[in-house]
Amino acid sequence: MIDEYTYGCFKVEGKQFLGDLKIQSNRPRYWQDLEEKKLKVSHISELLNENPDVFVIGTGAGGLLKVGAEVEEYILSWKLNTGMNPMSYIEKNVKAIKIINEAIKNGKNVCAVLPSGC
Repeated sequence: MIDEYTYGCFKVEGKQFLGDLKIQSNRPRYWQDLEEKKLKVSHISELLNENPDVFVIGTGAGGLLKVGAEVEEYILSWKLNTGMNPMSYIEKNVKAIKIINEAIKNGKNVCAVLPSGC
């Protein structure tokens, strides 16, 4: 679970992560591939392959991460092609973190991307 978020930093289960964060099957890890405040299909494809129950895209503190039509179309196409239908959310980080924590608390498999700034 994400204990704390401040601009540029996440604290997850007592461990500090400076920079962007990916959660892959409830496990946090650094994410350093974000360029130009734009999310790409390559950023999320491996996460969807984990077959999450809940998939969350955080758009940053101010909601500035751009999630283009190609990403949304990829998610929809992935759902149709695999028959999987995870709950999917695109929210500012504060709300995204609440969704993530609640899902983990309820035993769900969660995958997410969270930029530390934006």
